[in-house]
Amino acid sequence: MEWGNNSVAAPAGEVQAGTAASVVIAVPGRYRAEIDGLRAIAVLAVLFFHLRISGFSGGFVGVDVFFVISGFLITSIVAADIEAGRFNLARFWLRRVRRLLPALFATLALSCIGAFLLFAPQHLESFARSLAAASLGVSNILFWRETGYFDLAARMKPLLHTWSLSVEWQFYLVWPLLLSASLGWHPRSTVWLILTIAAFSFCLIFAFQDGSFWLLSRTWATEWIADGRTTVFYNTPFRAFEFACGAALARLPKPRSTIVHELLVMAGLALVGSAILCLDSGSGAPAWNVLLPTLGTAMVLHADRSRWAGLILRNGPAVYLGRISYSLYLVHWPLIVFCEYGLLRTLQPVEASLVGLLSFALAVLMFHCVERPYRAGRGFATPARLALAGLVSFSLLSYAMSGGMPWRLQSVAAGVELADAAALEGITGSLDCQDFCEFGNLQSPKKVLVVGDSHIDHYTRALNELGGKDFHFLLAEAGNCYFGAEFQTRTNGAVTQHCRNATDQAARWLTAGGIVAVIQGQRWPGYRNLLERKLGGAPADMADLAKLYPTMLGDIATLYTGFYGPIILIGHAPNTNLICEVRPAYLSLPCPIPSRTEHVAFEASFHAFASAHPGFDLVDPVGVLCSATECHATDSAGHSLYVDDHHLSIFGARLVVPKIIERLRTDLSVASRQPMSQSTMR
Repeated sequence: MEWGNNSVAAPAGEVQAGTAASVVIAVPGRYRAEIDGLRAIAVLAVLFFHLRISGFSGGFVGVDVFFVISGFLITSIVAADIEAGRFNLARFWLRRVRRLLPALFATLALSCIGAFLLFAPQHLESFARSLAAASLGVSNILFWRETGYFDLAARMKPLLHTWSLSVEWQFYLVWPLLLSASLGWHPRSTVWLILTIAAFSFCLIFAFQDGSFWLLSRTWATEWIADGRTTVFYNTPFRAFEFACGAALARLPKPRSTIVHELLVMAGLALVGSAILCLDSGSGAPAWNVLLPTLGTAMVLHADRSRWAGLILRNGPAVYLGRISYSLYLVHWPLIVFCEYGLLRTLQPVEASLVGLLSFALAVLMFHCVERPYRAGRGFATPARLALAGLVSFSLLSYAMSGGMPWRLQSVAAGVELADAAALEGITGSLDCQDFCEFGNLQSPKKVLVVGDSHIDHYTRALNELGGKDFHFLLAEAGNCYFGAEFQTRTNGAVTQHCRNATDQAARWLTAGGIVAVIQGQRWPGYRNLLERKLGGAPADMADLAKLYPTMLGDIATLYTGFYGPIILIGHAPNTNLICEVRPAYLSLPCPIPSRTEHVAFEASFHAFASAHPGFDLVDPVGVLCSATECHATDSAGHSLYVDDHHLSIFGARLVVPKIIERLRTDLSVASRQPMSQSTMR
């Protein structure tokens, strides 16, 4: 995104009187204030989108506007210099360094302080990776590999927005070289080359956006390009469409009629505005979403003689906002992330307004104290030294933070356990079976069927430790899959294979006989509005827990029709604000208490259900993990009871599983009825 000079370079050979230091120099053309007005629209769209301001659901297209402007300005300036014989690639890159790096480095430094003071070890480790990537200009590739732009985890990454700046740097590395080659070889064909690049990039978006491109069927491609939309969003080849559309304008003749200029501006602003106000992160295909803001911006840029319509963009406030747009873009997102991380919730409307105002204030300071001095050559270091110093400094900081710095925490043990993937794997409660497996004493006649989603899987390791000598466990587990007789997880017409594998195997084990008891657990409230009927696939939307829970319990009773052994249901682990236990205590921050409404409703529904189904028992983790006032996230030794907000670690599972084993033994000891040799699981 280009935040540089808005002056379009004068054609080769056009000269005017220069300064006292030179007799004759080529001078930039007239300043186009409407470009700053366009920047103002783009940065406000992005800001309001990130603040979740109602009506700006398509604000993410502001980045498309910036890319088109960048393609136009850079091509205009570089092409004019090349044709005048004064272009120098090293000087071009150094100007880019002087223009962009000071504010970026200031933002990175402030973000390092915020991350150090607030972030839990695993989040600081992730921040360290993004810090190194942003410094090297490859953060778009890192974030592409990690996650999507619109998912929840994105709002825990204060440097996520630097992906667009990395795309910009990659454009700077290639585009001047391409222009030099094209203009040196055949100047008149340059515009056709640019238009061909735009068309090719747009076709690439179509090919990759839905993951159906033939190349994606290759094994290596499937591993790297799992999500076509994310690939299209983050990677420079697909963004070349916007750059090239802007670049083509620098080589195309302008309309002669003033009326045409007026109409172009009005139509262009209408297209950009409709994209900002009408699109959202889930609407339409990326190819069509990018088309509206790109064409709209191109129309406005191409109309440089609009008088009346241009006043929308040339007024003083819009122009000033456009001038500080780079600083505003840089500072607003880390502020949002750190505020939401500290509060452990999204910003309320009043809070969002305050964060927006603070973003403006910091942007003004950044612009006047960092951007302008360095652009005027009054910085503390030359561009080359600044780039080297920043690269070395942030590389060292990234290395220092890469371990998560758990020594910052009060609960050091939990901090170490959650610091990285290897440590986290060491405390997982899962045996890591794929769909189904058997564990425990495989010679024991006491066969216990264990069924459920990931909320039963996090008990398997502790079940093996505490009950593996006495029981032969048969596990059928599938994450995000509901096990029932008449209902299943909504699948839009196709049952996920791992769901089918687990449910089919559970049915085979139960039908084969010899099962003395069943243990079923799942995240019960997690299936609100996610169930459908097995026959016909009709959605079963049940947002009301008072309706959802009795329906699920009745469906499970039907599932085990014909089975006469004890059936133990495990309530879902209570949600916890794990971050509160494993983040630094330098700042006094609130820790919201998770609601127990879901647990109270489930317990009430089960008691009503159990009165008519005496073979069912309930083990509720809330009774073990929670006191009267709060649920614990660490044990007395400081170990984390969770691996995320609702999945238990082995330490948490070891507290709950003894209750399960105790209930299992009690039920089996008092059971007077033996399981039938043939049972059904529908």
